[in-house]
Amino acid sequence: MRRVLIAASVIPALAGCSVTQNVMPVSGGMEPATVICIEDNPSVTEPEILSVIANSITSHGYRPKIYQDVPDDCAYRLTYVAYRKWDFTTFLSQADIRLFEQNELIGQVFYKLPNGLFGGGGLSASKWASTEEKIGPLMDELLRGASGKG
Repeated sequence: MRRVLIAASVIPALAGCSVTQNVMPVSGGMEPATVICIEDNPSVTEPEILSVIANSITSHGYRPKIYQDVPDDCAYRLTYVAYRKWDFTTFLSQADIRLFEQNELIGQVFYKLPNGLFGGGGLSASKWASTEEKIGPLMDELLRGASGKG
């Protein structure tokens, strides 16, 4: 019985908690073919994040443009940060993507693996999923209602 109790207390610690995924979707106001200016973040070392973001924007009928310094006349500006961890290989462990209209936050994606043993993410094999598999559906949720067509 004691072994069962020990195993019951150790397994959750090894597996870690659940993944945090929060989306504040955009609700209307964006016309099709609207340009979304992406502020390139050169400190991000996650190699796929920028292309996942740009492809998601394109798939919703908007036009991504990537800038080192976003021009002042850009109505919609998207910023992002992403972090990687290592457990046999690198994987996306956290991302924060924010969409602004002028300087007002109108949408946000937040993704975070739990901290813990085994490089973060615990024993869950989903931590090794591609950035597209992790962020693509969240970007879809972010932009689904942007045109007001639902």
